[in-house]
Amino acid sequence: MLFMGTEKYPDEEAYSQHCSNFSGYDNAYTGLEMTNYHFEVSNEGFDKALDMFAQFFIGPLFSKDSVDREMNAVDSENKKNLQSDMWRFFQILQNESEPTSALNRFSTGNLETLKKDGVVEALKEFHKKW
Repeated sequence: MLFMGTEKYPDEEAYSQHCSNFSGYDNAYTGLEMTNYHFEVSNEGFDKALDMFAQFFIGPLFSKDSVDREMNAVDSENKKNLQSDMWRFFQILQNESEPTSALNRFSTGNLETLKKDGVVEALKEFHKKW
């Protein structure tokens, strides 16, 4: 959600486009205990890319349209994972792990669990708190 527009750079594609324009790329992934954000650009594009990157944490938009599209993307990924034996094995490990373990946490979602009233406000509050 952080990559999907900020107060300073509201265009959702601005950051990726900037990185691409300066021979680079951007990406992110979330593991069990952390999220990794990274980008690469040429020296000429670095200062603006870094400013754009910083804005993800300073003033993300969390627009309703972006949130809806991201929920659908999560739902689609979850449906794909349901057919994966590796994912099923991981779910068994999670279910059997110590209840207080980080491994036992909920790790995916679908439209049934995510599409709730007030989700945009909840995202904004979560971001503000953490």
